[in-house]
Amino acid sequence: MSRFVPRILGTGHTVPGKIRLNDDPIFDWLKENDPAGSELFAGYEKRHVLSDGEKMIDIMLPAAKLALDHAGIRPDQIDLLLGDGSVGDYRTPNTISDLHQRLGLPSRAWPLPLQNSFSQFNASMMMADALIRAGRATYILVALGDNWTRYVDYKTPQSISAADGAAACVIGPSDNGSKWEFVDQITIADTSYYGSMYMASDVITEGFADARSQFSRAEAAEYSHAYFHITQKGIEGFTEFGVNKSPEAVTALLKRNRLEAKDVCLLTHQASTKLMEHWTSVIKPGCYVQTIKQYANIVQCSVLFNLSWGMQNSPEFTQDWVVILCLGPDMHASAMLMRRNG
Repeated sequence: MSRFVPRILGTGHTVPGKIRLNDDPIFDWLKENDPAGSELFAGYEKRHVLSDGEKMIDIMLPAAKLALDHAGIRPDQIDLLLGDGSVGDYRTPNTISDLHQRLGLPSRAWPLPLQNSFSQFNASMMMADALIRAGRATYILVALGDNWTRYVDYKTPQSISAADGAAACVIGPSDNGSKWEFVDQITIADTSYYGSMYMASDVITEGFADARSQFSRAEAAEYSHAYFHITQKGIEGFTEFGVNKSPEAVTALLKRNRLEAKDVCLLTHQASTKLMEHWTSVIKPGCYVQTIKQYANIVQCSVLFNLSWGMQNSPEFTQDWVVILCLGPDMHASAMLMRRNG
């Protein structure tokens, strides 16, 4: 009989209906000017994007409902809501608070945002496992959503990868061995790259403030819309850390748990096939669930999205071990190991 431990009881994923192809006019400037770093971003055919009038909550809500239905758990049974809506309507509070009230979650269920740069699912899974084992919670909902198509500059190479989507899962105690359980994690961080990739606004005009003004000079300045920046050092880090260093987290995790790569399925951050093809050649997993062609880069929710999508749509996803590799812009690489049928 399987052990009674925290497991993923159900998952859900959604994307908006509008599709943006490679020949969309929004990419014309990039094709004509070929800015530095363009060669790093490749592998996309379609991107689902929010239409005018749609908000991120419009995709996060159905993803969460699908996860609850799949798990057979009612909203009033949820003890904690973990996740992140990026980028939300406000700097704070996070969109998961809106999700909390729309789902009708109980007042005891704390909406706790985790804004840890693309590895939110790994962090959520590790926290949920510990809290449930400690008796601090029974059922935990994890919800992630991204609308980065609105927060990139279409004169930067990374913008060609951006897509919108949402994913969710319910974690709770179960003795159903066919469900995924957390096993281990390893993270490698090189924060010397802090500030080389970031989300921020640009100063358009310098502000002016005198002694009579209630605003400082900085507050009086005009700013652009916030968007994701990659500096020259960030381009270097993309290769030196992202491509070459981050797989070491996976190989170390497999070695510590005495597993061979051929026995695991790999799910990763999917910013570009430049990363993913190298990871395949270095790690050599038995299976690699990826949706970069049809869904592009859904940023922080890519790994949970692909876990949910893969279980429903990939006949090759038969392994009882899965490694999830998340890559953050600070930079860090987080590798998490899960298993089923153990």
